[in-house]
Amino acid sequence: MRDEEFLRTKVPMTKAEVRAISLDKLQLATKRHLLDVGAGTGSISLQAALEHPQLQVTAVENNPAALEIMQKNMSHFGTTTIDLVAGEAPSKIPVTNYDAIFVGGSGQQLDEIIQFAYAHLIPGGNLVLNFILLENALAAYQTLQEVGFQKIEVVDVSVKRLHALGKGHFFKPQNPTIIMSTTREE
Repeated sequence: MRDEEFLRTKVPMTKAEVRAISLDKLQLATKRHLLDVGAGTGSISLQAALEHPQLQVTAVENNPAALEIMQKNMSHFGTTTIDLVAGEAPSKIPVTNYDAIFVGGSGQQLDEIIQFAYAHLIPGGNLVLNFILLENALAAYQTLQEVGFQKIEVVDVSVKRLHALGKGHFFKPQNPTIIMSTTREE
């Protein structure tokens, strides 16, 4: 989906190219329940729900402005398979098993969210985390190892878009994003 399809405010949104990679790593074609932590504008939840009608999505968000724009996006797209939960993760995450978990925002609760993910991700389930700050990614990598995730893949994605400047053109960069993915072993 193109970024322009979403209703936008100043609330952060996972951009199209990063979203495409993150959704691919979640392997949602055969999944039934996705948890989206730090849902922001809802771009991950919405695209996942629209592309995979069998998927039940639980989206958790703490920011009132993000909750408002995500609710508007849910109405805009007519989605009915997303349960939007207001509150801080992991304390407000419904306690159930998930077969895919995406973490786009964690506030100050990164370790606790990863521990929750390990405890509630079914064997064979996929976990994907996105980071802009290297320090947060390194902390997550260490915590993932400590709780028992074994094969952790980390990629750095840099996207640039062509823009006109006078009579010429240049590539304007977006924020680089670190995408971390792993699968809960059987």
